[in-house]
Amino acid sequence: MEDLTTPASLTIFTDGSVDPATGAAGAAFVSGQTTKQWRLTGGASCLQAELVAIRGALHHALESHSPHVIIHTDSKSSIQALRDTQPQDNIHLLTSTLLLAQPLAARGCKITLNWVPSHVGLSGNEAADRAAKSAAALPSPTTAVLPSLSQTLLKIKSASHALSRQQHEATVALSSPSASWYAAATAYHPLPQDPSIAPHVRDRLHVSASAFPALRKSARALWTSPVITARSPPPLHSNTTS
Repeated sequence: MEDLTTPASLTIFTDGSVDPATGAAGAAFVSGQTTKQWRLTGGASCLQAELVAIRGALHHALESHSPHVIIHTDSKSSIQALRDTQPQDNIHLLTSTLLLAQPLAARGCKITLNWVPSHVGLSGNEAADRAAKSAAALPSPTTAVLPSLSQTLLKIKSASHALSRQQHEATVALSSPSASWYAAATAYHPLPQDPSIAPHVRDRLHVSASAFPALRKSARALWTSPVITARSPPPLHSNTTS
């Protein structure tokens, strides 16, 4: 790794971590003898934890008077997210992080956000990794992070599926043959998709299947409407000769 440090520079190592067993997320940075840790609110992602660590590093840099701040991170996704000029997710977290960089730049401070590989023996990176994992084990959250758009959509999908299952189970309890068949055939899990079917064809089939009940209802309404009169075909007559 190229040595970017100078005697006047402030070097900060950051890291974020999510405990796979508990789902708890922690963020931390290490700079010399200074270590800061945060446990995030429930459901936070690893990317969010990495961004919280970088945001904390920038806040720490504001308290120094170094002309050059070097923030090391092993998260490529966080660097890409901060470079994105039109982010679609985690907008509040990205904005609050970038806002901290403005006063630093205004006073002439150079900011370098540098990617470093993880677990290759860099002492600062290893210390930040340990601190982030330790932060995830704190007894309670110390900083709040808004759910991302993808997390919100996933929760909506999960809640919708749970509600649909409850309604379907209630229908099964009323002895509906079709509902009973669906429960037995799928066990309320999505059926495997045929990989040989192209995605755009699969989506079209899904839309067609979803629209069929509505089309059938509309057709039934048309045939029973007084505007349209359905006439029976005339009876067939056979010609007979005597």
